[in-house]
Amino acid sequence: MSTPVETTTAPSAAVRPRSAADRIARHLLRVEGAEPRALMPLKGSLIISAIRCVITYAIIPAMAPVISGFGLVARPVSLALAIVAGVMAVVSLRRVWLADWARRWAYTVFILVVLVLLAVAAAFDVRALLA
Repeated sequence: MSTPVETTTAPSAAVRPRSAADRIARHLLRVEGAEPRALMPLKGSLIISAIRCVITYAIIPAMAPVISGFGLVARPVSLALAIVAGVMAVVSLRRVWLADWARRWAYTVFILVVLVLLAVAAAFDVRALLA
C-alpha cells in the first residue's frame, strides 16, 4: 500500500522575506509589491544632478561679477535647481528600491543626507529672497 505524498509548495524565488525596515521603506517609496527593475535609468538622475551642481556651484558664482542684479537671478535659479535635484534624488531612490539593489540602505542614507543639504540650501535661498 502506498503512503500519501505530502505536497508542499516552495516559496517562489521572487517572494523573499523582508525586514520590518524594508517593508516600511518600500511602503514610503510606494514600491511594495512591484517587480524588480534594472538600474539603468538611474544614469539620467545622476546626469541631472551633476548639471545642477555645475550650474549652482561653478557657473553662477563665476558669472557673478558679470551679471548685474546677481542676487535677483541667482537665488531663484538655485532654488529651482534644488527642487529639481530633490525630486530627482527621490526618483533615483525609488529606482534603487525597485531594483532591490543589495546596497539600497547605503544609497538611502546618502540620498537622505543629500535631501537635508538641499533643504538647508533652499532655506537659505528662501530667506535671502524674503529679506
